[in-house]
Amino acid sequence: MFETQVTVVGYLITEPVVRETPNGNRVVSCRVAATSRRFDRDTGEWVDGDRFLATVSCWKRLADGVAAALGKGDPVVATGRLRTREYEAGGQWRTVVELEATAIGLDLARAAPAEASGVPRPRSATDRALVSLPGG
Repeated sequence: MFETQVTVVGYLITEPVVRETPNGNRVVSCRVAATSRRFDRDTGEWVDGDRFLATVSCWKRLADGVAAALGKGDPVVATGRLRTREYEAGGQWRTVVELEATAIGLDLARAAPAEASGVPRPRSATDRALVSLPGG
């Protein structure tokens, strides 16, 4: 009832992975990164600040859309329920941030003109690897 809703603006840093649950529901998972930037008046340059990472899960129809339209390196806006999960691995406790998306799409303010025009983009992992991140 009182779940935290957030919107994350960032870039996909992994290819969306499609899987099906035992009861037949489709789910797509991918990682999104958002790095804050600030202008350093002393140097006159933009510098990176803290980075936020989250695993985004998309279910059913949204999963189908993400699998067909988004890939690694794409700028995205994702909205959904934010959760943290803790687990033990190798004797150490780890915390992961998960976003169960209710909506996700291409960020047209950051997308390359070909991406924003609706022109089909390469979908294979090899072709997507050739697309570099803006500023990178």
